[in-house]
Amino acid sequence: MANQMNKGKKRIMEYQIEDLVRIAVPKINRFSTDRPTLPCKIIKRIEDKYQVGSKFGIIEVTYFAGELESLETIVFSELDEIPSNEISVREAACLQSIRSVSRGLCNCKSECSNNKCHCKKMGEKNNSRCHSGCSCQNKNQI
Repeated sequence: MANQMNKGKKRIMEYQIEDLVRIAVPKINRFSTDRPTLPCKIIKRIEDKYQVGSKFGIIEVTYFAGELESLETIVFSELDEIPSNEISVREAACLQSIRSVSRGLCNCKSECSNNKCHCKKMGEKNNSRCHSGCSCQNKNQI
């Protein structure tokens, strides 16, 4: 039965340096809206394990080939340059999170003229998605 469950998932048992792979991000390290995997590139092989790097840095944990899944592409521009800093899977997952990509919305009832407004405090201009029904002194001018 176990063989039939894994029949569709064929994993490569040996990778080369520069191969593009993805690692699973444990549920405890992400929210339900975050990506379940992290795209990475093989940096080096250490005995039977692989060290991988993401666009945010080199992952500090090494992985066996069975823990990696091929990206099935040869070009992934996000991984062309990998920073040399070491980073945990949790940090990388947080950095690639949808929450960090999409900024917060302003729900002010006033004109956004002081730092009580999240957008003004962060130095960002409000856009059409921010409380469009009220007047605002911090909106992008079109």
